[in-house]
Amino acid sequence: HGGGSDHSRPMCAMNMSLNWSTDNVCVLFDFWRINSTASLLLSWAAVFLLGYLYEFCRARIRSWETALVSRSALAGSRARLETPLVGSDGIGKSTRIQRAVLYGLMVAYSYSLMLIFMTYNGYLILAVIGGAAAGHYAY
Repeated sequence: HGGGSDHSRPMCAMNMSLNWSTDNVCVLFDFWRINSTASLLLSWAAVFLLGYLYEFCRARIRSWETALVSRSALAGSRARLETPLVGSDGIGKSTRIQRAVLYGLMVAYSYSLMLIFMTYNGYLILAVIGGAAAGHYAY
Protein backbone atom coordinates (compact mmCIF):
# COMPACT_ATOMS: atom_id res chain seq x y z
CA HIS A 1 0.00 0.00 0.00
CA GLY A 2 2.22 2.77 -1.27
CA GLY A 3 1.53 6.44 -1.00
CA GLY A 4 0.62 8.29 -4.16
CA SER A 5 -0.52 5.21 -6.10
CA ASP A 6 -3.71 5.34 -8.13
CA HIS A 7 -6.43 3.44 -6.30
CA SER A 8 -9.15 4.24 -8.84
CA ARG A 9 -8.67 0.89 -10.59
CA PRO A 10 -9.09 -2.36 -8.71
CA MET A 11 -6.21 -4.82 -8.73
CA CYS A 12 -6.08 -7.49 -11.40
CA ALA A 13 -7.77 -10.76 -10.52
CA MET A 14 -5.15 -13.46 -9.86
CA ASN A 15 -6.79 -16.86 -10.00
CA MET A 16 -4.73 -19.98 -9.43
CA SER A 17 -7.31 -22.42 -10.71
CA LEU A 18 -9.35 -22.78 -13.88
CA ASN A 19 -12.02 -20.10 -14.02
CA TRP A 20 -14.44 -18.50 -16.46
CA SER A 21 -14.36 -15.05 -14.90
CA THR A 22 -14.92 -11.86 -16.86
CA ASP A 23 -14.37 -9.60 -13.87
CA ASN A 24 -11.13 -7.61 -13.88
CA VAL A 25 -8.93 -10.19 -15.63
CA CYS A 26 -5.61 -8.65 -16.74
CA VAL A 27 -4.00 -10.06 -19.87
CA LEU A 28 -0.21 -9.55 -19.94
CA PHE A 29 -0.43 -5.84 -19.09
CA ASP A 30 -2.30 -3.81 -16.49
CA PHE A 31 -4.07 -1.81 -19.20
CA TRP A 32 -5.34 -4.95 -21.01
CA ARG A 33 -8.28 -5.90 -18.82
CA ILE A 34 -11.35 -8.02 -19.28
CA ASN A 35 -14.27 -6.56 -17.37
CA SER A 36 -17.21 -6.90 -19.75
CA THR A 37 -18.55 -9.17 -22.44
CA ALA A 38 -17.26 -6.82 -25.15
CA SER A 39 -13.73 -6.76 -23.71
CA LEU A 40 -13.86 -10.55 -23.38
CA LEU A 41 -14.79 -10.96 -27.05
CA LEU A 42 -12.10 -8.53 -28.21
CA SER A 43 -9.49 -10.16 -25.98
CA TRP A 44 -10.50 -13.63 -27.13
CA ALA A 45 -10.11 -12.59 -30.77
CA ALA A 46 -6.74 -10.92 -30.07
CA VAL A 47 -5.40 -13.96 -28.20
CA PHE A 48 -6.69 -16.32 -30.91
CA LEU A 49 -4.88 -14.18 -33.49
CA LEU A 50 -1.68 -14.22 -31.41
CA GLY A 51 -1.79 -18.03 -31.32
CA TYR A 52 -2.48 -18.20 -35.05
CA LEU A 53 0.34 -15.77 -35.88
CA TYR A 54 2.75 -17.70 -33.67
CA GLU A 55 2.29 -20.74 -35.90
CA PHE A 56 2.61 -18.56 -39.00
CA CYS A 57 5.94 -17.21 -37.73
CA ARG A 58 7.18 -20.71 -36.86
CA ALA A 59 6.32 -21.95 -40.34
CA ARG A 60 8.02 -19.00 -42.05
CA ILE A 61 11.17 -19.40 -39.97
CA ARG A 62 11.21 -23.15 -40.61
CA SER A 63 10.93 -22.65 -44.39
CA TRP A 64 13.65 -19.96 -44.30
CA GLU A 65 15.97 -22.30 -42.40
CA THR A 66 15.21 -25.14 -44.83
CA ALA A 67 16.14 -22.83 -47.72
CA LEU A 68 19.39 -21.95 -45.90
CA VAL A 69 20.31 -25.61 -45.61
CA SER A 70 19.52 -26.16 -49.30
CA ARG A 71 21.64 -23.18 -50.37
CA SER A 72 24.44 -24.29 -48.08
CA ALA A 73 24.42 -27.78 -49.59
CA LEU A 74 24.49 -26.31 -53.12
CA ALA A 75 27.42 -24.05 -52.27
CA GLY A 76 29.45 -27.11 -51.36
CA SER A 77 32.47 -27.41 -49.15
CA ARG A 78 34.60 -25.06 -51.28
CA ALA A 79 32.76 -21.97 -49.94
CA ARG A 80 33.29 -23.18 -46.39
CA LEU A 81 37.04 -23.38 -46.91
CA GLU A 82 37.35 -20.00 -48.64
CA THR A 83 35.27 -17.82 -46.30
CA PRO A 84 36.32 -17.39 -42.66
CA LEU A 85 32.84 -16.12 -41.70
CA VAL A 86 31.29 -19.44 -42.64
CA GLY A 87 30.97 -22.02 -39.88
CA SER A 88 31.41 -25.75 -40.16
CA ASP A 89 27.75 -26.06 -41.08
CA GLY A 90 28.21 -23.81 -44.14
CA ILE A 91 26.15 -20.96 -42.70
CA GLY A 92 27.69 -17.48 -42.40
CA LYS A 93 28.09 -15.54 -39.16
CA SER A 94 25.46 -12.91 -40.02
CA THR A 95 22.96 -15.65 -40.82
CA ARG A 96 23.73 -17.36 -37.52
CA ILE A 97 23.10 -14.06 -35.73
CA GLN A 98 19.78 -13.67 -37.60
CA ARG A 99 18.78 -17.19 -36.60
CA ALA A 100 19.71 -16.52 -32.97
CA VAL A 101 17.71 -13.26 -32.89
CA LEU A 102 14.68 -14.95 -34.47
CA TYR A 103 14.97 -17.78 -31.98
CA GLY A 104 15.05 -15.32 -29.08
CA LEU A 105 12.02 -13.46 -30.42
CA MET A 106 10.09 -16.71 -30.82
CA VAL A 107 10.97 -17.75 -27.25
CA ALA A 108 9.67 -14.40 -25.98
CA TYR A 109 6.52 -14.83 -28.12
CA SER A 110 5.89 -18.35 -26.83
CA TYR A 111 6.41 -17.27 -23.20
CA SER A 112 3.91 -14.46 -23.73
CA LEU A 113 1.35 -17.01 -24.89
CA MET A 114 2.21 -19.14 -21.88
CA LEU A 115 1.61 -16.19 -19.57
CA ILE A 116 -1.79 -15.63 -21.16
CA PHE A 117 -2.52 -19.33 -20.64
CA MET A 118 -1.48 -18.95 -17.01
CA THR A 119 -4.28 -16.51 -16.29
CA TYR A 120 -6.14 -19.83 -15.88
CA ASN A 121 -9.07 -18.19 -17.63
CA GLY A 122 -10.89 -20.85 -19.62
CA TYR A 123 -11.86 -18.44 -22.40
CA LEU A 124 -8.27 -17.32 -22.91
CA ILE A 125 -6.93 -20.88 -22.69
CA LEU A 126 -9.34 -21.90 -25.46
CA ALA A 127 -8.27 -18.87 -27.52
CA VAL A 128 -4.56 -19.79 -27.25
CA ILE A 129 -5.22 -23.43 -28.12
CA GLY A 130 -7.69 -22.60 -30.88
CA GLY A 131 -5.42 -20.03 -32.50
CA ALA A 132 -2.38 -22.31 -32.35
CA ALA A 133 -4.36 -25.25 -33.74
CA ALA A 134 -5.86 -23.15 -36.55
CA GLY A 135 -2.43 -21.72 -37.39
CA HIS A 136 -0.85 -25.18 -37.35
CA TYR A 137 -3.58 -26.44 -39.66
CA ALA A 138 -3.15 -23.48 -42.04
CA TYR A 139 0.64 -23.56 -42.15
